[in-house]
Amino acid sequence: MDADKNDNPPLPEALGSAEYRARLTTKLNCLIAVLEVAIAKISKSMDLPGANEERLVKIRSNLENTLSICHRAKQTLDRTASASRTPGDRGGEKSSMSARDYVELSSIDEYRKFRSMEPIAKEELSQVDFDDLARRLAEL
Repeated sequence: MDADKNDNPPLPEALGSAEYRARLTTKLNCLIAVLEVAIAKISKSMDLPGANEERLVKIRSNLENTLSICHRAKQTLDRTASASRTPGDRGGEKSSMSARDYVELSSIDEYRKFRSMEPIAKEELSQVDFDDLARRLAEL
């Protein structure tokens, strides 16, 4: 489809376009809003009599982890908008997770895994189908 080509131009050149970054930012903001609503609904459901608390805690944890990833992607997109870098250049930034980040993860092993990972790269943003992800999360 021609519309898909316009919506998903090749990266990293596309991130130089303010219009494309704005569309991505809008999609990310919508996804973040969907996640926040889903988390709130799960939290309310946990207070209901007969709620399967263990299942709801797992779902909420997955939603919160996805929300954290969306915030990281948004930060990366925002940095792209404000910095002019060459492809692959991270501007000397190093992925640094603090102990505060640990509370958002389900285990120390998960914390170690994410701590050793590189920040989300510009190229990875092009591989995310935000519309499909938002649709799937809304179905939870």
